[in-house]
Amino acid sequence: MRNKSERAESLGYFNLAKGMGILLILAGHSITPVLTQMQTGKIFSGAGSVLGGGVIAAFFMISGFGFYKRSMKKCFSIQCRLLLRPYGIVAAAVLGTRGLLAILEQRSFLEHGGELVLTYLLGLNAEGGGTLLGIPIESVSIFWFVLALFVGWMIYNWVMQMKSPARRTEMIVSCVILGYGLTLIAKVWPFCLPMGLLAVGYLAAGRQMREERLLERKLPVWCMGILLGVAGISAAFGQVNIVACVWKLGIIDVAGSFCVGFLLLRLYAWFMKKQGDQEKTGRIRGLIEEVGFYSIWIVCLHAYEKIIIPWYRVYGMIRAYPWLAVAICFIGRCLIMYGIYKGIFWIKGKQKRKGKKPKIRIEE
Repeated sequence: MRNKSERAESLGYFNLAKGMGILLILAGHSITPVLTQMQTGKIFSGAGSVLGGGVIAAFFMISGFGFYKRSMKKCFSIQCRLLLRPYGIVAAAVLGTRGLLAILEQRSFLEHGGELVLTYLLGLNAEGGGTLLGIPIESVSIFWFVLALFVGWMIYNWVMQMKSPARRTEMIVSCVILGYGLTLIAKVWPFCLPMGLLAVGYLAAGRQMREERLLERKLPVWCMGILLGVAGISAAFGQVNIVACVWKLGIIDVAGSFCVGFLLLRLYAWFMKKQGDQEKTGRIRGLIEEVGFYSIWIVCLHAYEKIIIPWYRVYGMIRAYPWLAVAICFIGRCLIMYGIYKGIFWIKGKQKRKGKKPKIRIEE
């Protein structure tokens, strides 16, 4: 039986965390339409968005926890396979579905889906829509996480080729500051560049957690005080929307995302320690861990259903019961994504039984 430190060295240790994070993201996207209408501007009104930013930061940190330096060519090859391939497959599926719906509903694809062609090719984060050189564009939606992770990995791997530790630290800090600075210049960037630069910092934080065993060690009181203080200020007065380049308190909210992400992982490590060496897990926990294992593909499937299915109509149909609409959308999202996920595995298994190489390969 593996001990605690051996489990923590494996990314499998975080499958439950990633699975729960995915559920939080689904819940957050289902609740957002209601919270937006109820937004009051009072203290802690943006706490949910700060928590969401922390969850995303934790995802990046988990990826950084498993970072190992490779040649740039090898890193590019691996990240293309793990990140860009799912992005390309699901983006093509979105465009194909939009095209089919345009034919069935007898409407112009250029007006109802065409804006996504340039959006996906350039990886644009135009939340709310817009134009580029007169061409309509949209947002890559939750796909931004996949693109930012790719950009972050490539830049961080390049930084880690440097021999001087001081120089590496300078470059990582510079990437985070530059990432935030770009959001002050413009809100829409190709390949989600500001988020990719911020991801460099998150990845570095994750690697540092592994190297220094920061999830296991007892931290000084002053250190925990700073972490909780920055997170609390951000939650009380800030607001975060990473894809829309919204950092209400500026660099304080950026720091808050680091603090919240780290504290969430510390809480997870504490929870796992309480679980002890139990190897047996229930069906629900097993399913959540499975979702965590295939998290990149699940994120892509979420992007698909988020774009294709008009969930906004649910909120419109039962305006008098907003929280019922939230529950319907959340449960509906989970069921639809689970159905697509199982369907892909059924196709994959059927091809394997026939002795054919499956065209769809899901891996983490």
